[in-house]
Amino acid sequence: MNQKKQTFLIWDSVETPESGYHKVVLWKSFSCKVYSDAISIPNVIEDNAVELKKQYLKFIYDIGEKKIEGQSVIDHMQIHQNFNYWWMTLIIEKCNYSKSTWINDAIRLLAFEKIIKKENIHKITLATSNDLLIKSFRLLCLKTQIEIELQHMPNVESSKSKFRRFYALLPLSLQAIASFSFNIVRRWPLKGVGLKEWKSTTGEITFISYFFNLVPESAEKGHYKSRYWAHLPDLLIQENISTNWLHKYVKDSVLPSAKKAAELIRKFNKSGECKQTHATLDSFLGWKVIWNTLLDWGRLFKVGRKIRGLYANKNDDFGYFRPYIMLDLNESLYGRTALGNLLNFNLFKEALRLLPQQKKGIYLQENQGWESSLIQVWEAAGHGNLIGVPHSTVRFWDLRYYFDSRSYYGKNSKQFPRPKKIAVNGQLMHNNYIDGGYNKSELVDVEALRYLYLNKDDNKNDNSHNNDSTMVLVLGDYLAENTHYQMRILETAYSSFSTNITLLVKPHPNCPIIPSKYPRLKMEVTMDFISSLLPKCNIAYTSNATSAAIDAYCANVPVISVLNPQTLNMSLLMGFEGVEFASNADELVNAINNISANKFSKIEPENIFWVDQKLSMWKRLLGIENINGGKNAY
Repeated sequence: MNQKKQTFLIWDSVETPESGYHKVVLWKSFSCKVYSDAISIPNVIEDNAVELKKQYLKFIYDIGEKKIEGQSVIDHMQIHQNFNYWWMTLIIEKCNYSKSTWINDAIRLLAFEKIIKKENIHKITLATSNDLLIKSFRLLCLKTQIEIELQHMPNVESSKSKFRRFYALLPLSLQAIASFSFNIVRRWPLKGVGLKEWKSTTGEITFISYFFNLVPESAEKGHYKSRYWAHLPDLLIQENISTNWLHKYVKDSVLPSAKKAAELIRKFNKSGECKQTHATLDSFLGWKVIWNTLLDWGRLFKVGRKIRGLYANKNDDFGYFRPYIMLDLNESLYGRTALGNLLNFNLFKEALRLLPQQKKGIYLQENQGWESSLIQVWEAAGHGNLIGVPHSTVRFWDLRYYFDSRSYYGKNSKQFPRPKKIAVNGQLMHNNYIDGGYNKSELVDVEALRYLYLNKDDNKNDNSHNNDSTMVLVLGDYLAENTHYQMRILETAYSSFSTNITLLVKPHPNCPIIPSKYPRLKMEVTMDFISSLLPKCNIAYTSNATSAAIDAYCANVPVISVLNPQTLNMSLLMGFEGVEFASNADELVNAINNISANKFSKIEPENIFWVDQKLSMWKRLLGIENINGGKNAY
């Protein structure tokens, strides 16, 4: 340990810090040329990932256990006999990818506390424009008796419209009412659509899914085909199995409005060969649902008054995470998240009340807030086993999928709501869930519907392309900021590539990539299926978080993923052998050259996903295949 008292500069920027400081801690960079001995917080996180994640999950669990008037926070959130709102809050959802990006700073703070224990720090100079980070550092320095000095950095000019900036200035309750009213009006055309068929259905298996990612050609013909479910819906019709489909509408290019979605639901119900019943969650909108949602919101206001004791204690209850936790807690109790969550709860309550008794329920699992309400309402309605289906695989740093171990084995009231079974689509996902704390008995094996195409010979890449040019498939992200970071690195590196590069760019459906924004790049933009693009390319260059990276890896296409130090490593391929990561232009150039020079070791998709086209595992799960003379009992 260095016994000399030191002053540290905490540099919260991707730009290069000024010279002249003794010790520099890079908050959002892996390295810098000015300070070769700088401490990189992203590197500290990479080296201590398992410990830091466990530490954060413990912290979140302990929040729910804090006592107020003799009851835990969790107990106070029981706003109905069979419904606890705590599990819908942003604090529990832990969506560090998009909703609660502050969690990335929380993990950095935990990493910095490790540095404090090793170094004899007397004073820090914090260079940042992040007000919440300033508040958290003040609390951390108070706890550790370190002097703090601020160096304010200029705010990055917001790209938000004037309306959005004005909206952000409104009190949370007014934001909530405005957003709630807008969404009700926007989704009102779906009210009652499919309701008659829903009430009279003979199906005993219900799928809860997104009305998104549909195959456009099939939708035009009135035939339900979703990339999430592959040919499973067709197989169920062939097996003479009646099913119900409850969709959560998501606006996209195929369904740009609720009116278009309503028209398609009607088409599906007419052409489903009397074996498919389709409705959306918004089909159950009505004044009763709206009124009950507002009443429940009033109950949350009462909860907020009860937990003011946590607000008052500025130093102990939330520690130096207090500014961040209060941000999400307030939003979850008073903001648009609160009203959105409660509307989902009341819509599910109405939908499942009107649905005849079901033997099974199957839903896409991402551990979002609405799923907690579905699980609780499903069980209260007395339906059969509910099964969660993660449609891709699980990232190490996607904290939605991870909980403190006590959440699995404690008292029932303290366990987070989870389905009876989770359908895991390969050995990789199976191992991830076991590592995350799930009991093996809760897991059931199924084919990876989204990746079945990997089992076809015509989709296997042999890398035998024209040597005159290297075809790079650029796979974009769901979030615009991640995609822009990825494209900016590519644009900077483009002129330095030693080989002739051809760019084929596939954006995420909800995040277009406009070539004119990157004038130095010669690119072709396509929205073709990834299954048809992978055989054409030599290299896949992916964003930090896109699930398409594993498509490329399983298709034996060498992968370079962006490693964005401004976030945690959200890559599905974190720790995979042979995958290259690049955090800047120089690293991207080196990665391209390494792949071009080295032979890529092929892998078998079956080592990651189960991809049997016959869907024998799914048949077993759904009880439509005889196993040893009897039906499956899941």
